[in-house]
Parts: sequence; structure tokens; C-alpha cells
Amino acid sequence: MRIIIVWALVLLSLVGCKKTAPSSVPASKIPEVTIVYPAYVPLGWTVRQPGSIEAFEETPIVPKVAGYVHKWNVDIGDRVKKGEVLAQLWVPDLVADLNQKKIEVQQARQTLAVAESHLASAAAAVEEARAALVRARANLSFWQKHFQRISRLDESVIDKQVKEETRNQLQAAEAGVKEAEAKMAHAEADRQESEAVRNKDRVDVDVAEAARQKAQTLVDYATLIAPFDGVVTQRNINTGDFVQPPAGSATVPLYVLHRRDVVRVFVDVPESDAVWLQDGALARVRVPVLQDREFDGKVRRLSYSLKRQTRTLRAEIDLPNSDDLLRSGMYAYAAIQVERSNTLTLPASAVSTQGDVNEGYQDFCFLWENGKVRRTPIKIGSRGEGRVEVLKKRGPGGWEDFTGTEKVVESGLSALSDGQEVLLAAGEK
Repeated sequence: MRIIIVWALVLLSLVGCKKTAPSSVPASKIPEVTIVYPAYVPLGWTVRQPGSIEAFEETPIVPKVAGYVHKWNVDIGDRVKKGEVLAQLWVPDLVADLNQKKIEVQQARQTLAVAESHLASAAAAVEEARAALVRARANLSFWQKHFQRISRLDESVIDKQVKEETRNQLQAAEAGVKEAEAKMAHAEADRQESEAVRNKDRVDVDVAEAARQKAQTLVDYATLIAPFDGVVTQRNINTGDFVQPPAGSATVPLYVLHRRDVVRVFVDVPESDAVWLQDGALARVRVPVLQDREFDGKVRRLSYSLKRQTRTLRAEIDLPNSDDLLRSGMYAYAAIQVERSNTLTLPASAVSTQGDVNEGYQDFCFLWENGKVRRTPIKIGSRGEGRVEVLKKRGPGGWEDFTGTEKVVESGLSALSDGQEVLLAAGEK
């Protein structure tokens, strides 16, 4: 019992001698942040997509008439000028038809000449009949006046027989006027008939000339000519071949001609960029096979509608090809400059994205409020060079518009958490 009491006293003395040590855990350091405000600035970015180089014009040369190849003049790789003869077909039936049409034109013109002569004669007969009518009317007027004068004389002064003879002359003059009027009407009818025949013969000449021109056009089709300056990329023609106009899409052309002074670069622009791409946008095209040589050009054409399968917009960039290095079918990379004016944006460092393909992705930023940061989901639009378009932010009542007064943490988002206390960097308010 005595031993137990001794040990108890020893333990009490040891406990009484022990002192409480001060805590060695340091207080956590509060991070500093810088803030930015959403700002309306031009938003520009570069659309980088692969593309392919194609000829500015690619024309298959096909026959428009059936015939035999008489001669071909150019082969693949040959440079040709506009209007140069590529090949000549032999079409004897069309040549014979053309000669017949030429003869028919001559016949129609000769018939027209005869009709013109008849019309001239008929017109002269009308003038002659008109003159005869004038004379007959003048004669009638003379005898009318003479008969009136005699009728006023007393029978004792003038013989009755003279009066009767004057009456007969008056009646003869009246008959002469009627006869002259009938001849005038007949002559006018002949003139009108001759004019109608002449007009018909004129139409016949026009019809014959049109038929001749059509036959001439068909014969001209036998000469295949280059529609523009270019280079021959295909030849499917040999002397003596029988060729005829294409009957379907599977027809093989006699030649294929490419224009080479200018080429087109076809680029498929993604849907997210398509709506902002404008005609005339600057572009730089890099061609790997030419040791990554770059060419400057502009977007000249846009397809307007997107391809349903790929949701892409076809854009065409024109490039001059004065040194003839760019060839159809070459692979290329295009960098197209896109710019939007007056766009509400934040620096790219102020926006972060979390999530995965299964759960989905969410963009967010950190807003500084009363010494703490609040993780705020946002909706973004286009991404530019170093800046991101911001559309909406999540507020207490749902999605809200940005006002431009939000204090947004500029960078270092990965080290922050929602509700964390922070300090503003020196100079920040």
C-alpha cells in the first residue's frame, strides 16, 4: 500500500512540472487576385482548316454533233490559247445540208427580186390609172359645164342636134370616169397583191437564211476550240474515232481543259465559324508540297448554306498562279481571318471549362464580391485571339445578361474554389 502511494506522488509531481507548449501551425495565406471587367472590343480569330486546290475553270470538251475525228491537234500538258483549234471532225452529211441551204437562200432571194419587180410594175400601173382618172374627171367637168351653158341658150339660137351631141359627150365623159375608177381600183388591187407576195418572199428569205445559219452552226460544231487560255489535262480522242453528243453523265469527254492563271482553294469552314465568315476575308494558304510556301489571297465566294452531313460551309479562295506552281488536286492549309466588331468579351485566362464528354462541359468564371470569389457558370460564344465572347451568367434567378460591371478574376482559376477569401492585388479596386 505504501508503494502505491509513493508512485502516485511521483506521477503527480511529473504532471505538475509539465508546461503547455504554444501551437506551431501557421495561419493559411490568403491569395491575391487581379480583376477585369467585361469589355466591348473587336473579336478576331483565325479559322484554320485543310483545303484542296482546284482549277478556276475546268471544262470538259464534248462533241455537239456526230462525226468522225479528222484531226486532233493538242495532247495532255499542252498550253492552249482561247479560240485555238483542238480537233476537227468530218461531218459530210452536215456539209451537204449546208450547201443545200445556201442554194435555197439564193432561190428565195431571186424569188424576192421578181416579187419586188412585180410590185414596182403594179405601183406604176396604179400611178398610170390615177392619172387616167384625173383626165377622165377633167373631161367630165368640161362637158358638164359645156352642157349647162348650151342648156341655157334658146332653141332659136342653137341647133337641137348640137344640144343632143353635147349631151352624148357628157354621158360619154361620165362613163369614162367610171371606167377610169374601175381601172384604178384594179391597179390598186394588183399592187396590194404584189406587195403581199413581196412580203411573203421576204419572210421566205428570212426562213431560208435561218435554216442556212443553223446548218452553218452545226458544221461549225465540227471544229472543237479552246474556250479559254489553259492547259489540256485529258485527251480521249484518236484519228478516225466516231464521236457523238453525250447521252448521259457517264460520257467520256474528248478533252478536259483547265484554266491555270488563277486557282481556287476549297475550304470547308465549321458551323461555329461559318456565320461570321465574310466575303473578302483575308486568307493565307500554305502548300506543304511546295516546302510550306505560303500564298496570300481573299475569300471570294461562300456557298451560303451548310452541308448537312458535315455541318460545314464551303468557302473559295482565289490565288493568282503566275508562276504555274499551283496545280489542281494539291493539298493545302488555309488560315482565314475572321473579325467581329463590338463584342462583349473577357480575357481567355478568365474563363475555364470543366466536365467530360459523358457529363457535358460547363464554362465558368470567378466573380469577386466583398473579399470572396464566387464560381459562376457562364455561356460563351466565339473564341478569339486571347479573348472569349461572353453571353450569359448564372444568377440567383437563372441566366442573366452581363452588365459590364462584373469584377472577374483575370487568371489563376485552378487555384481558387467557390467562396474562397481572396485579396485584391495592389492597385485593384
